[in-house]
Parts: sequence; structure tokens; C-alpha cells
Amino acid sequence: MVKKLFGTVLDLLFPPRCAFCGRLLEGSGDVCPACERDITFRGEDALTNIGEGRYPCAVALYYDGPVREGIRGLKFGKKSWRAAVFARYIAQVAAERLGGTFDAVTYVPVSARRSFQRGFDQARLLAEGAAGIWGARAESVLKKCRHNRAQSSLQDPEERRRNIRRVYAVPYPERVRGRRFLLIDDVCTTGSTLSAAADALLAAGAASVVCAALAGGHRGAAERTDKI
Repeated sequence: MVKKLFGTVLDLLFPPRCAFCGRLLEGSGDVCPACERDITFRGEDALTNIGEGRYPCAVALYYDGPVREGIRGLKFGKKSWRAAVFARYIAQVAAERLGGTFDAVTYVPVSARRSFQRGFDQARLLAEGAAGIWGARAESVLKKCRHNRAQSSLQDPEERRRNIRRVYAVPYPERVRGRRFLLIDDVCTTGSTLSAAADALLAAGAASVVCAALAGGHRGAAERTDKI
């Protein structure tokens, strides 16, 4: 009774909103009917290979419309609560496409400066949410060594690869040695960011790395290089 009353009070103070567009929700669930119609699962294209084919990567949704709006709201609108909803999509696609290929979960960290500006690391929240669904925990094993230019400011794939080169490191290799990792990020476009982080894990002795992201690519169009 107390729990139910507490939930009612919270709903009055903080009415539930759609995780993608932010509209007030009238019924149950976390996504409004309009966004449910507009978000597009990648389906047969969910599994791709990045890093010159070295790393399988499962991507749940196309980065269009409300999905793009929702991710931008998470990262730039300080709407960290959206991560719990988005993590379920990542957990589902990773389980379906990569199940049995990993036994540890980590994430691509943002720089200390960006984490301070936003108040959180969105990839960490996504990884923690996905791992929690499986009764596991996300491990913080990677460190971003320098604050590089935002990938969204670069259009050329080679320039994006140079921008991310030698950005990630594993401070404590003994934590990754011999283990199989699922590496999580929010968006995967060219795969350069995930690949750079995966390279660092392998260099530190990880047995293997597979990747997962909430969104990437565009339905019915060639993939653009506009990762946030």
C-alpha cells in the first residue's frame, strides 16, 4: 500500500514521459504511441562488423527521427533517466545477436571534461542498465586519455579514425586479461570509436571483444557519419 502510494505521489510530481520525444504519457509503458510507430528496428541488419571486420557489432535501432531526438535528449538535455529505457533495447539486441560470445560488460567512456559537463557518462548508464537486466554489472576498465574533438564535427572517415587513435587505454590490464567483453556505446556509425576502444581492450590482453549500440545508420539511405 505504501509503495503504491509513493508511486502515485512520484507520478504527480514527475509525470511519466516518453523516453524518445519527452511527451507526457497517458497510459502505461515508457514510449508514446507516436514514437512506437516511428522508431525502426534494424532487424536483419542489426548485426554488422566494424574495425575492418574484426568486431561483430549489434545495433538495435536506426538513428532516425525520435531515436536521434531521444539520444540527443539523453546526452545534451540532461535526461539521464532515458538510459534505463534505452538499455533494454541494447540488452535485447545483444542477447539475440551476440549471446554466448561474452562474459563481461563494459562501455566506451567519455572524457572527464565531457562527463563533468553532462553530469554523467551516457555509455556507462546504458551499459549498467543492460548488464543489470542480465543480473550482471558493467565494469569500468577503459579510460579516455585525452579530450579529443567530437566525432560529429568530422565528416571524413579517415579523419574520424585519426581523431580517435590512441585515445583509449586500460589502466589495469589484469582486469581484462583473458576475458571476453561486450563493449557498449550509444551510437555506432563508422564504428571508429567502438573499434578504437576494442583495440585497447585486446592490446591489454582481452580474449575477445564484441560490441553493441542503441542506434546507427539510417533506414533507406546510405549511412552518414554524424555520430554525436
